[in-house]
Amino acid sequence: MARRAGVSLATASRALNGSPGRSVRPELRERVAAAADELGYLPHAAAQTMARGHSSNVGLLVNDISDPYFASVAAGVTSAASRYGCIVTLSSTGLMASAKAPVVDLMAGQRVRALILAGGVWAGDPALPDLAESLRRLAATGARISTVGAEVPGVSNLLLPNHSGAAALATALFDLGHRTFSVISGPDEQPTSVQRTESFISTVGELGGRVLTRVRGDYTRESGYAVMGDLLDAWPLPDVFFAVNDLMALGAMRRLREAGLRVPRDVGLAGFGDIDSVRDAVPPLTSVAMDAVQAGELATELVLGDDDQPRTIELGFTLSLRESTERVRRG
Repeated sequence: MARRAGVSLATASRALNGSPGRSVRPELRERVAAAADELGYLPHAAAQTMARGHSSNVGLLVNDISDPYFASVAAGVTSAASRYGCIVTLSSTGLMASAKAPVVDLMAGQRVRALILAGGVWAGDPALPDLAESLRRLAATGARISTVGAEVPGVSNLLLPNHSGAAALATALFDLGHRTFSVISGPDEQPTSVQRTESFISTVGELGGRVLTRVRGDYTRESGYAVMGDLLDAWPLPDVFFAVNDLMALGAMRRLREAGLRVPRDVGLAGFGDIDSVRDAVPPLTSVAMDAVQAGELATELVLGDDDQPRTIELGFTLSLRESTERVRRG
């Protein structure tokens, strides 16, 4: 191929694979590309990694790929990465830092171009120093790092509208005439759950409403179903049940239906996240809408875009007020 293009082997290699600190004149690069097309040549990925110091891989760590939210984030990351000529290596690690740190080390060994951590970690996790050290080693390879839904010093962070979204939802429900609430929170070690729960409860109190009860689920549909059974043993019922994610809200809706309670005539129900299935629920579920695909795209831009300085930005949200929290006259 170098002979066909009329250049040296070193120039052909630099034109195809890149080389830190050394460039090839545009006309030579075009001749090499034309020769490669004629010969059907495909660059060797390992050779490109050696030449550039990094691969064309973007690492993505999510807490649970079976969760529709994380699946949508992954779709956004994949879409954005492809525009930069990158592919995505995905790992579903769970919440604990002890599971994330070894995967980060594997990514460093593969010389990923960038890493995106989607999902928070437990603030009291004893393995947090190990994760921090793994991230430091990865950054030392030249990889850029961003997070989705967590705030890590020294890297780019895309924050979720947990505080602002929960506060806006509480205000909107109050404006609809609802005054009493029960909350289905997530695990206390999950920062997202804590932020949404505390913001909702504090806003209700500031508006003059009351939170009657709070129970914890684990972010799954099954836990929403189970804890709603506990809430139904506590009377009186609130005007609205608020679950801090949509999967728990959907499980809670099923349990309410089995108990013979009608939403919203007997009790209201709201969630957070606005995953696709809430629109098809009967009745459609009120939720705080975050564009998880956009979150993945923005997190990717933070690590592949031209601005290589760490930045922290917050994802926007909209309120999707639907039939499940309509104002009704209850006896």
